[in-house]
Formats: sequence, C-alpha cells, structure tokens
Amino acid sequence: MKIVLIGGEKIAYHLARRFLSKGHNVMIVNKNERLCDEMAKKLRAVIVKGDGSKRYVLEQLELDRSDLFVALTPYDQDNLVACLTASRVYGIERPVAMVNDPDNKAVFEKMGIKSVVSPTEILGVALEDSLFREHITNLLPSSEKVSILRIEMTEKSPIVGEAIKDIPLPNESVIGAIVRDDEVVIPRGNTVIEMGDVLLVLSSPTVQSSVFETLLGEV
Repeated sequence: MKIVLIGGEKIAYHLARRFLSKGHNVMIVNKNERLCDEMAKKLRAVIVKGDGSKRYVLEQLELDRSDLFVALTPYDQDNLVACLTASRVYGIERPVAMVNDPDNKAVFEKMGIKSVVSPTEILGVALEDSLFREHITNLLPSSEKVSILRIEMTEKSPIVGEAIKDIPLPNESVIGAIVRDDEVVIPRGNTVIEMGDVLLVLSSPTVQSSVFETLLGEV
C-alpha cells in the first residue's frame, strides 16, 4: 500500500514527513513545479508534477484499490473530481477529501465520498471548546460524527429552572443524562434543570454552536 497526496503545500509536506517517518511509501502530486523540486530535495517520496484531478495524471500513479488516496487542493471541485476518479476508475475503497468550504461536505457525501475532512469545522469546534472550557468537556474530541458534551450549569445558564420539554435544543442534539449531587438522573420532558447540574449532551458537531448558546447563553 502507498499513500498518495494530491495537491496541498505545507500540509502535504508535513503529512508526507509523518507517513515517511512511520515507514510508509508516499507519492505526492502537485501542479507547482517549484514546490515539487523543493519537496524532492527534502523528502524520500515519489514526486509527480501534474494536476491530480486529471485522469491522465492519475494513470501514472499505478493506483491500487488498497492505496490511501488523499485530495488536499484548495479547490473543492478538484478534490471531488480526484476522489471520484480514484474511486470509480481505480477502485480506491475510501478516498479522503479535504473540503475548504464546510457547506460542501454534504455534496461530497452525496456523491459517495464518505471520508471528508473540514479544517474549518475542526478548528471551529476546538475554538468553541476553548471558549467554554471552564464548563464543557467534549468526551469524544476526535469524532466527526457525534460529540458527547459534559456541560456544567452555572448561575449564568439561561435554562436553569426550565423543564427539558421547554428547552429549544437543535434537532440533532439531546440531553441524555444529568449528573446531580453524585446521582445520575435520566431526564424526562418535565425534568427541571437545576444550578450545578452536569448535563451529558449528545450532539452533531455541526450544531454545537447552537447547543452552547442554548444551554450557556451568549459568549
């Protein structure tokens, strides 16, 4: 198996260094001739100058279905085309695409590209966790599918005194349990939130901002 990195500049360089240090075979494809020359001098990787979204370029790579194929260009359309070609023409089982615009994740997934990474979303979640770090712990920080948030209620929490059924949480989130005075309460619709409660909230990462605003108020 080899690791194929399409496009990207510094991120491709640093990923290549990481994979090479672990003994993997790495191939880098980039349109920038200067960048290709620099990486060829610094890395023990196969460097190919070309547009990785073009089929005639991918034909040079001798791709195998078990290869790890990663599209890192700054253009989401190119990343989509490259991953679709790798999947449909060369049988790559799970190509990975970087999306620069988080709104495009749904398009990639609808087209069959299931491994989609949005640096904007990842950074956003990290920043939100930092903003609320005194009262929030993300129990699954590496998951892109679901977050399990541990959120402490304080006197500033706008939902203290409210019943669960009256809290306008986003549809893709739910209060799964409440830790109260060292006891676990399984909430019902009429359960009232008290100051000092620790809520365990299951949430899609895409609605975390709304969850924080609803449970903790404005930053």
